[in-house]
Amino acid sequence: MYRHILIPTDGSELAERGVAHGLALAKSLGATVSFIFVVEPFSEVSGRFLEAIATYAELRKEQAASVLDGAANAARTAGISCETIQAESGQPHQAIIAVATDKGCDLIVMSSHGRSGLAALVIGSVTNKVLTHARTPVLVCP
Repeated sequence: MYRHILIPTDGSELAERGVAHGLALAKSLGATVSFIFVVEPFSEVSGRFLEAIATYAELRKEQAASVLDGAANAARTAGISCETIQAESGQPHQAIIAVATDKGCDLIVMSSHGRSGLAALVIGSVTNKVLTHARTPVLVCP
């Protein structure tokens, strides 16, 4: 039924539940997976905070690479074919939906909440926005 599953993660403990569930489902179905980590950019920042923001942005990119490497290793250990995608977007839900469409994913598996990046500070859940706007079916893990 599902042949290609997109699994968004932000590296948080809650997001890892979605990763584990998505991998278990992919294994049972013989599906491939794509993992995505969306890094939110800082735009139009200047002055004395510029260096701190640049350092934070670089740390987030390093965190994304580390999280994606861990997810890919878990997939390989389970015998699941996978790819990793690091995207940069001020609207993480849009990046997730775009990748699902571009890659031909037929299911998105994600946790109900994440807790990192600017999204944790903004009212409104990335998961809720994906549910609201995606044309691809979404499986939400609590």
